[in-house]
Amino acid sequence: MESDSERSSLLKREKELENQDSTEAANELNEIYKRLTDINAYEAESKALTILNGLGFTKELLARPTSLLSGGWRMRVTLSRALFVEPDILFLDEPTNHLDLDAVMWLEDYLVKCKNTVVIVSHAREFLNVVCTDIIHFKDAKLEYYKGNYD
Repeated sequence: MESDSERSSLLKREKELENQDSTEAANELNEIYKRLTDINAYEAESKALTILNGLGFTKELLARPTSLLSGGWRMRVTLSRALFVEPDILFLDEPTNHLDLDAVMWLEDYLVKCKNTVVIVSHAREFLNVVCTDIIHFKDAKLEYYKGNYD
C-alpha cells in the first residue's frame, strides 16, 4: 500500500494535523479527507489483498518479508505494486513470466477490465490474444499498427 505515494503522504499529513486546534488545520484536514475519499484510500487494504490474492499470494507468503521471497515472488510483488497504483499508462514487460496459470488468468481478467492504457511487451501469444485491442509491431526499425488481438 506504501507504493501509493499520494495516499501515504495524505495519511501522514492527516496524523500531523489531527491534534492541532486551528482553523487552518481544520480546513486542511477537510481537504485531506475529501482527497482520501476521492482516491478510495479507505479501500486500499482490500484492494491490495485482492491483487495479491489474484497473483497467488497466500497468508503465509504475505507474512514473509519481501527480502525472503524468491525472485519469482518478488516479481509478483513488483507487478502488484504497479497494478495497485493504477497509473494512467501501465507498461508491462513480459508480465506473465514467473506466473502460474491461475495468476495469468487473473491478470488477464484484471487487464481486460482495466480502464487505463496498458502497453505490454510479451511473447505470450494467448495472453496477448485475450488482453489486447491493438497491436504495434516493431520490425525493421518501423512500427506497424494493427487493430485487434495478436491473431
